[in-house]
Amino acid sequence: MKHRITVAAKKLAVLASASTVCLAAGSAAAHHSYAMYDGSVYRVFTGVMVRVVPNAAHFEMHFVPLNDKRDALVRDESGEPVVWVVQMESAATAFKHGITRETFPQGTVMSMGVHPRRDGKPAGDRGDSGLFKCPMGKTPAPGKHCDSVEGAQAFGEGDLPPDGAVRKRHE
Repeated sequence: MKHRITVAAKKLAVLASASTVCLAAGSAAAHHSYAMYDGSVYRVFTGVMVRVVPNAAHFEMHFVPLNDKRDALVRDESGEPVVWVVQMESAATAFKHGITRETFPQGTVMSMGVHPRRDGKPAGDRGDSGLFKCPMGKTPAPGKHCDSVEGAQAFGEGDLPPDGAVRKRHE
């Protein structure tokens, strides 16, 4: 009798473990949905860092874009700076690429491409875009980005995509 209970208990434990794995996989897939972002479009920004949030799941950069002349912050109708929030890779991957709070302190001028949110909110996902930091105290020429500034630093892989570039989809 003891043997039957042990076998039944083992079967139940295996079933419970398999169920847990399936549930965890489903929730991980749901967490990593990028449906809210328009992956067919890039908007390229040069902006001023407000803060860095090194969340474990997704590193975030909060910045205010500079205008095309590169001499003022972009503001909304009430005169407040428009803060964009960009989701990136995990904090561990960002750290491997040299992207930290220390390398992007408040006030740093940087450039990156962003897949914007579909609902128009000032947020997006970096996708495969390059990330470039202007040297301290320097901004790009009007209409240009940090990758064009002498002494700029690149973080991670990738170039800045052309603004509005349509990403090739694999079918």
